[in-house]
Amino acid sequence: MNIAYILFDEITLLDFIGIYDPIKNIKTKGYLKDLSWDLCATKKSIKDSFGLEVVVDKVKPDLSIYDMIIVPGGFGTRKLQYDTDFINWLKTGENVIYIVSICTGALLIGAAGFLRDKTATTNFNEYQTLKKYCDDVVEKRIVDDQNTITAGAVASSLDVGLYICQKLIGPKKTEEIRKTMDYHPKAFDLLIK
Repeated sequence: MNIAYILFDEITLLDFIGIYDPIKNIKTKGYLKDLSWDLCATKKSIKDSFGLEVVVDKVKPDLSIYDMIIVPGGFGTRKLQYDTDFINWLKTGENVIYIVSICTGALLIGAAGFLRDKTATTNFNEYQTLKKYCDDVVEKRIVDDQNTITAGAVASSLDVGLYICQKLIGPKKTEEIRKTMDYHPKAFDLLIK
């Protein structure tokens, strides 16, 4: 399983780190030894809205080589959804197994056409904006529609990270990861029922 984390200027880093942490535990615990990931962007480094810089692994790789692409949100998504070059790059991932977004990352995967005829969610402040990209916008924390998984606002990044773990390695191993993170069990139980 090879994952591309899509990073960009004015990202909300918790959207990225929140999903990254539980998923990286799949590898560190030896549950999927072939799990790998790359931090991908359109340039060598990106900065969040407050200037924190992240150096990426790959600049504009062909996303079709990945099994999963993960697109966090942030204020940068408001402009990027109209950036033809960025969206065309995202479209190279149209045939990956899983397309995942957190928060307003849904606007980017929507602009790339990945939400056409699907149900999705995003940050509660952007439900109206998302409507032009998908069949139905719902007020849920996580929506899984075929190979496309969208999550709500920033705090849902941990939830969707554990949700991805459960899809990839099952509930028993995901429970071990949840315990390692000291994530409150009742919160996660509500998500999977």
